[in-house]
Amino acid sequence: MKTKTKSQKGFTVIELMIAAAAAAILILAAGMIIVTGQTSWNRVWRDVNLQRDASYAMLLMTRSIQSAKSAEKSTNQRILYIPKQSDPNITFTYAADTNNLQCQAGGLTQTIISGEVKDLKFDVVGNNKVTIDLRLKKDQSQADFNSTATMRNYGG
Repeated sequence: MKTKTKSQKGFTVIELMIAAAAAAILILAAGMIIVTGQTSWNRVWRDVNLQRDASYAMLLMTRSIQSAKSAEKSTNQRILYIPKQSDPNITFTYAADTNNLQCQAGGLTQTIISGEVKDLKFDVVGNNKVTIDLRLKKDQSQADFNSTATMRNYGG
């Protein structure tokens, strides 16, 4: 009687190793794409937050200057004093030792930006304009804002 030989079915060890290596390469590539995407997202988010903080600070300072009749700067250009007749006086101060921007009005002090201010300079131009040069830095992100605000109530 003749015996039938079975043909072997399945994978060899070499084929399994090649498949495992290909799967590992795909998984590593996908992981690298995810990590790169997350890193980019975090960097952009830091940049957006820094821009938001700078925009908010510039808005507060600009509105205060626009409603003023006069303004004075300190000799080191780090403090802007805005005297008001009916409202409390407003003072914007850059504290270089803490990298904070603070606003003082009516005896209350509020920190507008905490620990991110790289530099801030005020300059009173003529009798009715104030220039603001604000630089923020956090980690590798940086935001630079320059603005000139005109006192609308000047002389009125």
